[in-house]
Amino acid sequence: MAEKVIIIGAGISGLSAGAYLQMNGFDTEIFESHTIPGGLCTSWERKGYMIDGCIHWLVGSKPGIGLYDAWNELVDMKALTIYDHEVFYRFEDENGNFINFYNDIDLLEQELLTKAPEDQELIRDYVHAARKFLRMELPLQKPRELYTVTDGLKAMWSIGPYLPLLAKWSKVSIEDFALRAKNSLLRKTLHNLFVPEMSIVFVMITTAWMHKKIAGYPVGGSLSFSQQIEKRYLNLGGKIHYGKSVVEILTGNNVNGTTVKGIKTANGEEHAGTMVISAADGHFTLNTLLKGRFTDEKNRRFYKESLVFPSYLQFSAGISKVLNTEASSLIFPLETPIYIDPGNTISDIGIRVHSFDPTLSPAGKSLITAMIPSRNEEYWSDMRMNDFKKYRQEKERIINQIIAGVSKRLMISDLDFEMTDLSTPATVVRYTNNWQGSFEGWILRPGMSFNPLPSQLPGLQNFYMTGHWTSPGGGLPAALMTGRGVAQIICKRQKKEFRTMSF
Repeated sequence: MAEKVIIIGAGISGLSAGAYLQMNGFDTEIFESHTIPGGLCTSWERKGYMIDGCIHWLVGSKPGIGLYDAWNELVDMKALTIYDHEVFYRFEDENGNFINFYNDIDLLEQELLTKAPEDQELIRDYVHAARKFLRMELPLQKPRELYTVTDGLKAMWSIGPYLPLLAKWSKVSIEDFALRAKNSLLRKTLHNLFVPEMSIVFVMITTAWMHKKIAGYPVGGSLSFSQQIEKRYLNLGGKIHYGKSVVEILTGNNVNGTTVKGIKTANGEEHAGTMVISAADGHFTLNTLLKGRFTDEKNRRFYKESLVFPSYLQFSAGISKVLNTEASSLIFPLETPIYIDPGNTISDIGIRVHSFDPTLSPAGKSLITAMIPSRNEEYWSDMRMNDFKKYRQEKERIINQIIAGVSKRLMISDLDFEMTDLSTPATVVRYTNNWQGSFEGWILRPGMSFNPLPSQLPGLQNFYMTGHWTSPGGGLPAALMTGRGVAQIICKRQKKEFRTMSF
């Protein structure tokens, strides 16, 4: 009889772990509190528009990188339509000046040198690193727990030539790199490349991926992508129980110590399993589901000291005509700053015009979104819980002020807005239970190691954690690879050869 594995969470990592275990003869069941798959990789419908809430680019979207092969074990990648953006984003200032941050490295170099010639040295540093990373191959790897000497030598062979560059730029944050710029327009452009606390090496490598066209956008968006992985899992014989919130991981004693026995759901049901994998929120798993009994020092230190990605508000709007803008992502100044929440007033806004994906809006119309970072999850969750009227009023105020702020730049009128929506950090927590409403997990900051947190906890047998709370840097690749890695670990410990099946 196959080993019974219970998985908590039907996000990308939980679906990934389940699919690979099914491929290897295990019997798995996933328990998911929401009614749809994907976790943070999701979309939602409003008045005929499908609002995309996650994927901006998918690393491994085309052959040429090991991640493509892994995705192709879960999704028929050849059947996807991939859109490659010409411009990462366009940054504009209040005087009408702009920089197009091209994904083609040659065009990017020319653009930056033309717009900020006084920063030639800084520009050459960035472009030189991105060009070097074009040749860096990232093969599919085993989890650290399974590394052998041979695996280490292979990794050194492929990554070794780039270690000096990785070491140099992983120590510099995006914010600090941007501060080197003499030109104010370039400084602001660089500052907005991604979360400013993250190492600049991340975006240097991303530029290399974009140039090679192996980090494109899958047309159909985030929920569609998640549903394809869900379909793969179900076709492999897996089972998903939606609307089932897990409230406890059951444990018991055997001759070797404490082991998991299964889970308990919010309605009081208990489900037995020989193994349990939590692909749910890490903080919730350690402190609620396991009641803090098995937390190791490394996890305690991370949750106490390390910086997580911020939460966010997402403004979305359906526009009653097709918008043709200079780039799909625009960052431009607001004539009047907008107060978002305590300590958080924005004077620039980033708008994503989704005309490149016709599946997200009715014919002849456009979807636009704006993601506004916030570190005030408690403020929003408390307001929603204790003063829902004020919560709705604040959302309406922000929607109206964003409409007023973007209409002139996008050359649209108030009448063109036929759908508006605003999610908040409280929304993120409500649907994903992600700690602090974070959108990815741990920020890979300067000085941090690339090493993941352990997938197992001391003193607890047959339990595993997976997902972006175990992998600093987060993102879809981390969700995929940690789920795949846990399946590899389980196969190894059950003395099974790890096998995969590709489309």
